[in-house]
Amino acid sequence: MHWTRAVVLLLAAIRTATAGFDPLSPPPKREVRAVWVATAAGLDWPKSTDRSTQQSSLRSIVQTLRAAHFNTIFFQVRARGDAYYRSTLEPWAENLTGTLGADPGWDPLRFLLEEAHQAGMEVHAWFNVFKVRGPNPLPGSSPLHVTRLHPEWTVLADGELWLDPGLPEARRYTLGVAIDLITRYDLDGINFDFVRYPGRSFPDDETYRRFGNGTGRDAWRRANVTAFIADFHARARALKPGLKIGSSPLGVYESDPASGTTGSPQAVFQESETWLKSGLQDYLSPQVYWDIGASRGDPDFAGLVRRWQEGSGGRHIYAGIAAYKAEVLRELVRQIDESRAAGNSGQVFFRYDNLLPLSALGDRYQFPALSPPMSWKDSIPPKPPTHLAVSEVVTNVFQLEWKAPPPSPDGETPSRYVVYRGSPAAPRTDYSPNIIAILPGTADYLLDTVRVPTGLTYYYTITALDRANNESDPSTVGTGVVRELLALKGKLSSFTTLAASFPQGKDSGPVLLGYSLARRQRVLLQILQHDSVRGESASSTLVDSMQDSGPHVLGLTRLNLRPGRYTLRLQTDGAVLEQPLPIRP
Repeated sequence: MHWTRAVVLLLAAIRTATAGFDPLSPPPKREVRAVWVATAAGLDWPKSTDRSTQQSSLRSIVQTLRAAHFNTIFFQVRARGDAYYRSTLEPWAENLTGTLGADPGWDPLRFLLEEAHQAGMEVHAWFNVFKVRGPNPLPGSSPLHVTRLHPEWTVLADGELWLDPGLPEARRYTLGVAIDLITRYDLDGINFDFVRYPGRSFPDDETYRRFGNGTGRDAWRRANVTAFIADFHARARALKPGLKIGSSPLGVYESDPASGTTGSPQAVFQESETWLKSGLQDYLSPQVYWDIGASRGDPDFAGLVRRWQEGSGGRHIYAGIAAYKAEVLRELVRQIDESRAAGNSGQVFFRYDNLLPLSALGDRYQFPALSPPMSWKDSIPPKPPTHLAVSEVVTNVFQLEWKAPPPSPDGETPSRYVVYRGSPAAPRTDYSPNIIAILPGTADYLLDTVRVPTGLTYYYTITALDRANNESDPSTVGTGVVRELLALKGKLSSFTTLAASFPQGKDSGPVLLGYSLARRQRVLLQILQHDSVRGESASSTLVDSMQDSGPHVLGLTRLNLRPGRYTLRLQTDGAVLEQPLPIRP
């Protein structure tokens, strides 16, 4: 790899303030970055019936996603009329122990909530509504599975069992399960899936005869699905007004003549856009499971995410992306770009295992992002943290301490803290590369290791987030001085000067460079290689720009150059300074 590019990638990876990025076009600070974690058939989890292995797997999922700067997990808590949480209404999922209804001895959803919230991530309960059983034979359980408790509510469609949405008692039962779930757990949101009919051929003649009341069958079916959404919204708003309510509709809302795809209100009786515009839901994560363009006669991803955004009614659209398809996986970077360009509020990937390794995301999630707030639910920000103090406890390690703010006017205390770092100036809080940590609201300190210093002074500020992701004003600014670079700065006079500090061992630390400019001028800083045959040639250009007068410092990773003779050369308008580089085998 070209050495200059390696330096840029390293600096970006450790989240120093602005390395390699145009501050005029920063990556978004606010967007949902989510993954569906599928428990059905053990697709993403669990891979074992051993409790400790299951817990380790969940913990690994959280850690992997946090490290990749995801901020939300859509966890499948009700896959097929079963539970991955402690319920008195539905049986434990058989994937947990091998036996439907057997108590695993722990609560996966509660465990995940604790792990994810500690990591600063949200958890939305992924809840399959009307599809309740796959093709496998159904054993007995306690409590009984709904298809055995009320077989008269179920209909076989395409080899799987569905609850009949036209039956008021089936909807009431499912509503009770969902309300019980949100009452028991401190969820950030709920994500409804299969909240629709399986298709137009659904055999519901008898149900329609009993409950149709003279309404056209298509309109009646749409009203049945919407009734569940409306009833849940009314109950949830009274119980948990901050809960984010969303669903994952099929990816085509209006019929698409170019691909011959029928829109979801006609195909499966799912009027999801109406739910948004009428305030019954806060977001949609439509399953836009195609690639960009329509070369194979499929709908076009780019056009669909724009269309969903246009019909959002000011609420959130998170583009559902089919990472399980090879043609989509190859263009994940482009799909993220198209989603952002359309104005979507984020992306959700189906599904976790298909997204691994995460290299397909490129650098699009290189820095953290905060979930966008929902002003229609809560628009009052918390107060900023106070008494920020910064001290260097050992070389290049700064300790930040602060105090929690008093409650905001609506009585809320911080749910999380966001720590920003900048150099050579106070960090902009609207610029995501300056975010170095997102911490739980119980935190009151942070140890920040500056592995490769790029400035003499580091500036820190902290904001508070409430549960609705409203952000406070920044705290006061705390500063820390890198002693290594302070010592290097002492070698620089007010004239144009060059100094460098090299590690003693090949893995002992970064190369620290310092130079001072007598006035604002053009600077060219290069590493030159000396070859007995070809003579002197530039191996890497580190700086080539106009720079202000005064001291400048730069930290670089361990030099990855072949053994040979190298020189560090600083060339300005009025001077050329050189210093040998000790590159050894």
